[in-house]
Amino acid sequence: MKMKLHTQIVLALILGAVFGSIFHIDQNKLSINANSEEVIITDWSTLAFTKKDSVIKTYGTKDQLGIIKYFSSLKTKKAAEDIVIKIKYPSGQEQIIDKVKEISKVKTIGVLLKPVGDTFIRLLTMIAVPLVLASLIVGAASLSDLKHIAKIGGKTIGFYALTAVIAISIGLFFANVIQPGKFMPEESKQRLLETFQEDAQSRIDQNVSMNLVDFLVNIVPKNPFKAIADGDFLQIVFFAILIGIFLSQIKTEKSKTVIDFFDGLGNALIMLVEKIMYLAPYAVFTLISATVAEFGFSILQTLLLYSVTVIAGLTVLTFAEYPLLLKIFTKVPVYKFFKLQRQVIAVAFSTSSSAATLPVTMDICEKKLGVPNRIASFVLPLGTTINMDGTALYQAVAAMFIAQVYGFDLNLTQQLTIVLTAALAAVGTAPVPGIGLIMLIIVLKSVGVPEEGIALIIGVDRILDMCRTVPNVIADSLACVVIASSEGELRELSNE
Repeated sequence: MKMKLHTQIVLALILGAVFGSIFHIDQNKLSINANSEEVIITDWSTLAFTKKDSVIKTYGTKDQLGIIKYFSSLKTKKAAEDIVIKIKYPSGQEQIIDKVKEISKVKTIGVLLKPVGDTFIRLLTMIAVPLVLASLIVGAASLSDLKHIAKIGGKTIGFYALTAVIAISIGLFFANVIQPGKFMPEESKQRLLETFQEDAQSRIDQNVSMNLVDFLVNIVPKNPFKAIADGDFLQIVFFAILIGIFLSQIKTEKSKTVIDFFDGLGNALIMLVEKIMYLAPYAVFTLISATVAEFGFSILQTLLLYSVTVIAGLTVLTFAEYPLLLKIFTKVPVYKFFKLQRQVIAVAFSTSSSAATLPVTMDICEKKLGVPNRIASFVLPLGTTINMDGTALYQAVAAMFIAQVYGFDLNLTQQLTIVLTAALAAVGTAPVPGIGLIMLIIVLKSVGVPEEGIALIIGVDRILDMCRTVPNVIADSLACVVIASSEGELRELSNE
């Protein structure tokens, strides 16, 4: 009997984690590119950066990441020239390396397979924008009534706002109860701040700010083709809905031809998604393998309590809040809903991208959950852009954690400010990996917590990004089912 695709994906995820663990990057090895050749060093006692016989910086045995990032910062500042590296080994032997061009980790097969997964993500991302455009134009044209569109839009935004506020509240609850930041040793704090200082500063330098009026104004694209090229989903949604509405007002064969074109394009893209999904098991295997091989679980030991707090909040959000809302607003069985979400969850977890998962989510919602295209094509692209429950919860926990590490006791007013700011920041968060950290800076600014504190959590951000993308996409599917049910348009669920 042939194994079902979702079972293959789950198996690939497990095997990828095992493979990555076996072929993990050795934390005690460094690849140094000097004099046009690669030098592999291992198990050093100390590694010193020197210039004109003066020691600038010294690192110990377990400072692989710090060494790489420090040299990278020297290159950025154009201060890497004339740097000489002096290495001492436990045996007493010394090694001197000059004319250093690059310092990196020694890659393993676990990391080298990653391009397969990257290609899969690019294929899904390639489909996302034209699929949203085509589906929304057809969906808006089929609604024809502007009041109907406004009604569905109001319900969608209201539901997303409700889930976001609850998500942030769950995050604050866990952060207040567990208080992970109060248990971080000063030594760990200083090491994390030093190691990830450059990464944190590069994000702070982007000078991101949140202005609600500007945000609303920017929904209207100056150039819709630029919005399509940039993958700006909110602007694409706005443009596509307007085109769809006015196409429906033109009662001629010309408008029917245009609508049929986009309908055909949408159907072709959905079929393409189904074919691309055959690559999913191989892609998931390589993506998970690369993540585990490169980041491992060692960094989790330093930030274990913080990671547990975030994951506990995400677990309650996904498996308590969402089933409760499903029970309240629909008659869809919770078990069946989550069973049909398996492919969506696996793709979201392995890619860390709501945008890359969108084509899969649309396919599942329309074909398995029984949501009409005109509702799915409106709710899902909007959700991919403005509904980031997992990200909002993470930002609330991260803000509290950083505040606790720095000794700030945030009062009720400041925590309510976090609720409001995190909700608004989640709306402005792009559906791509790692963007949540940049939006977190806005949340930290709102309550006066030092922005450089994001350096404390960068080390585990990739792993937690995978975890928080799952509730982000499940909430989109949930909203689809809830809105379709409220409109009396939810068809019978698939028996798969």
